Amino acid sequence: MRNSNMGAMLQQDRCTQNDYVRLFADSAEPLRWLCYTLTGNEELSEKVLRAAFEQSLKGADCVFRDWMASWARRLIIQACIALMRPTGCGPEECACLHSREDGSGISDRLELALSQSPDALQQRLLHLDPLPRFAFVLRALEGYSRRETALLLEIGDRACESIFTRALEAVQPRLYVFSSAAMGAELVAI
Repeated sequence: MRNSNMGAMLQQDRCTQNDYVRLFADSAEPLRWLCYTLTGNEELSEKVLRAAFEQSLKGADCVFRDWMASWARRLIIQACIALMRPTGCGPEECACLHSREDGSGISDRLELALSQSPDALQQRLLHLDPLPRFAFVLRALEGYSRRETALLLEIGDRACESIFTRALEAVQPRLYVFSSAAMGAELVAI
C-alpha cells in the first residue's frame, strides 16, 4: 500500500503536456531570446523553439514539474547545438589556448557584462562567432559549469575556459566618463 501511495505522489509531481503548453506560452519571450541569441537567426530560432516544444510534449510525463523549465531550456540548447554545430578551433587557432590565464577579476567583469540590458547584451553576443557565443551563454547565463559546457560543445576544458574568457571580454560594455561641472565625473556603461 505504501509503495502505491508513493508512486501516486511521484506521478502527481510529473509534468503533463498542458504544463508544457503553459510554460512555453508564459515563457515565450525568454525562450525566444535564448533561441535567437544562440542561433542568430529568426527563422532558425523559431524552428528550434518548435522542435523543443514538440520534444517537451513527447516526454512530458518523464520530467518532474520542478525541473520543467530547466528541461525545456536544456532541450533548446541541445537543439541549437545540433543545428548550429559550433566547432572548436583548429590547431593554428588553439596556440593561445594553452597560455595561463589569470582568473582574477572574472566575477567583476561578468557582473559588468550582465548588468547590460538584455537587448544590448544580445547584440554584443550576436557579433561573436557561434562557439564563443555558446560558451558565454551556457556559462554566464545558463549557469553551466566549465566542464558541462566543454562536454556539450565537445571541446577541452582549457579551451572552454579560454573561449569563455575571450567572449567575456568581447561583450563588456564600453565605459565612458562624462564630466559635468554641476555633477562631477560620472562613469556610464554603453
